[in-house]
Amino acid sequence: MTRWLRRPIVWIPITVGLLALVAWRARLWETGSRLGTVEPGPLIAAIALNAAVLVLWAVRSGDLLGAAGRPVGVLPLIPMTALANTVNNITPGSVGELLRLYLLRERHGVDYQTGAAVVLIERIVSIGYLAGSGAIAWLAHVAGVPGPIAAIGFVLLALLPAVPYAVGLRPSAIVAAVPLGRLVGRDRWERAAGALGRVDATIGGLLTNPVRLAVFAGSTALVLAIYATQLCLVAASLGVGLDPLAAWGALGLAITVGVLSFLPFGLGATDLVLVTLLGSLGVEAPAAAAIVFGYRLATTVPLALAGSLSYAFVTATLPEGGAGVAMRAAAEGLDGAGPIPPNTDPAKADA
Repeated sequence: MTRWLRRPIVWIPITVGLLALVAWRARLWETGSRLGTVEPGPLIAAIALNAAVLVLWAVRSGDLLGAAGRPVGVLPLIPMTALANTVNNITPGSVGELLRLYLLRERHGVDYQTGAAVVLIERIVSIGYLAGSGAIAWLAHVAGVPGPIAAIGFVLLALLPAVPYAVGLRPSAIVAAVPLGRLVGRDRWERAAGALGRVDATIGGLLTNPVRLAVFAGSTALVLAIYATQLCLVAASLGVGLDPLAAWGALGLAITVGVLSFLPFGLGATDLVLVTLLGSLGVEAPAAAAIVFGYRLATTVPLALAGSLSYAFVTATLPEGGAGVAMRAAAEGLDGAGPIPPNTDPAKADA
């Protein structure tokens, strides 16, 4: 399904259609006469905040890697996380993370299982935080949920990823119990189950560590807060005031829909939902559409550009054949490969 949606012949017409629907419903052609002059100051500030997002992605990843016993500096992680984010948004199934796993192993000696554990936490848990916090923020603003109850909801959401591991409900145990050995081959199934068990053990160790979970939840909250601030700044540049909590909620729900749509960068799906939610907040349709397209220009474009430029910093360690060969190597390494031997020099590729 994901590969099918990511084929240009499929996703381009869908995306164009959804964006056209946004423009038509919002009567975007009336935006100029309805909004007046755009203030450049808030727009520039929104663009500048992308630098903070790039750093926080790297800080979050670096903290998890360090806690897992494979420390990597924040600076070299910035281009890796930027590149992985961009590749994930344009390829099926977040396969860009395979490229990051290969780079982490070759440049910093991070074994595939540890890298996979960190990546899975960053992807799955952060999406859960995005969706959950968006729902809580939206209900707090629209439904008038009292502040203390909303705060308790945010705290419980932050703790939620640790619960399954704390009570012993590890995904690897469930997967290993599924009798698929006859279908994929007994040896291959046992090898895959063993690799998944090592990944799962690392995930459990990280998520049940109160300090690591707090750092991850806090850094993710800062990233989401920056996203909401950027939306408010883009709106302010167009003369529209948005409540920060409402912006957080609307953006969190819209981006979640975009992620679930599997469309590159969520184009079309995120935009349509965000325009609709802004409209429910009382923002006129032309203004809502202008805010959404302005937000894309201020965030999606710069971050995608950062990811593209990052490719120049990491290609030196890619094998002959480029990213495709590197990702296949990482996939094979995850298919039952053990940790890197202790005598491997983690700094071999940094020299």
